[in-house]
Amino acid sequence: MNTIFYKLGGAITILFLVVLLPLGFVMLEIFNNYNHTHLKEETEEMASQYAIMLSAADRLDVDLLVDSMSTETVREIIVFDQTETIIESSGMESFSPRKKSSGTEEIGSYIDPKTNQHYFYAGKPVLDNAIASIYVFSPSNMMSSSAVRVQNALWLSGLGSLLLALGFTFIFSKKLTNPLQMMEKTAKKLARGDLNTKVPVTTRDELGSLARSMNELARELKRYRDNRREFFSNVSHEFRTPLSYIQGYSHALKNGLQQNEDQRQQFIHIIHDEANRMNRLIEDLFELSRMEEERFPLELELVHLGHIAQKAVEKVRPSAGDKEITLVTEIEEDIPDIVGDSFRLEQIFMNLLQNAVRYTEHGCVRVKVLAEDGKVIGTVSDTGLGIASEEIPHIFERFYRIEKSRARDFGGTGLGLAIVKQLTELQYGTIDVESCDGKGTTFTLCFPEAREGDE
Repeated sequence: MNTIFYKLGGAITILFLVVLLPLGFVMLEIFNNYNHTHLKEETEEMASQYAIMLSAADRLDVDLLVDSMSTETVREIIVFDQTETIIESSGMESFSPRKKSSGTEEIGSYIDPKTNQHYFYAGKPVLDNAIASIYVFSPSNMMSSSAVRVQNALWLSGLGSLLLALGFTFIFSKKLTNPLQMMEKTAKKLARGDLNTKVPVTTRDELGSLARSMNELARELKRYRDNRREFFSNVSHEFRTPLSYIQGYSHALKNGLQQNEDQRQQFIHIIHDEANRMNRLIEDLFELSRMEEERFPLELELVHLGHIAQKAVEKVRPSAGDKEITLVTEIEEDIPDIVGDSFRLEQIFMNLLQNAVRYTEHGCVRVKVLAEDGKVIGTVSDTGLGIASEEIPHIFERFYRIEKSRARDFGGTGLGLAIVKQLTELQYGTIDVESCDGKGTTFTLCFPEAREGDE
């Protein structure tokens, strides 16, 4: 039972009791003090009234007054003469005034030795030669019945309030803990691999925000799991083809199945190419993994993007010449520097240019670098095969190939553009692509200009 529901309910109940019990005690004390004060005032007022009455009464009236008081009320009366002798008494003969001088007021408490009853009394002087003073005694427990009624009312109201508080606590605790319990169940399902589970979002407060975050976490985990499965499937598929070539042709060489020396050299050349393909694939995977894990070192400095683009063009010019492809460069003068790694920026341009040359059968490849609105923009355009519109959103994904049936004829690993995108974003840039199937492709790189103080 060590749950939030019981903890929260217990905490609220204890808090309620901590507030209610002292409040009830204080209210009861206030009522008792009020009764005590009221009893004193009432006794004094009655003694004053009787003193006025006795001032105009004769001896017979005194007897009637005392008799009626003793029969109709629980109060007691004593009448003294000038010599402190009791003239009339309703049963308090053992009492004697504290003040010996007649004609003075006296207020105090007295305990009857016969009955041990506690009284509050008030003595008032009487303006009469025969009667000196009158004393009225009121039992201190005279108001106890009303106090008991008030105490019972407080207990009943306290009990009702406690039950009401328990009811509200139950409802509030359930309302608060039910979403948490659902989240707990969802978290356990996520831990067991059930990533299709969701937490119902029923509120817009912090609990609702937490539920939405858990649902988003489930979606991200599902996407990560799907991507991981796809990644392993793609890696195994990419390795399976070159390995099958290497295994098949090496088996042929081992068993002397070649027909002549030219065929033997052809087998060796195929084995060499497939081994190089596997090596490039491993290097690309390792490099991409380091980028995604943010363990990829960059030597950032102020660089001129136009110079880097021109350097990359010169490196791919021989391969473009072999296919009779024209390389055109349009690099503006006075281009501001950007913050980047010159080696990695050249790698970006080299990858884009090699792809442009690889997928272009005739025509030209154009490289532009210009400055615009505080940014340095570089474009690589070709007149090659182009990319279908439905494939453009996927070209930066790992192992995605546009022409899958002919991909290996072009020698790509399917990771080049994924690496280009990662390298661009690591250097605060963006990359976009525009293409028309059969008419060519344009990749656009955009980097912010270096600001004063950047190094």
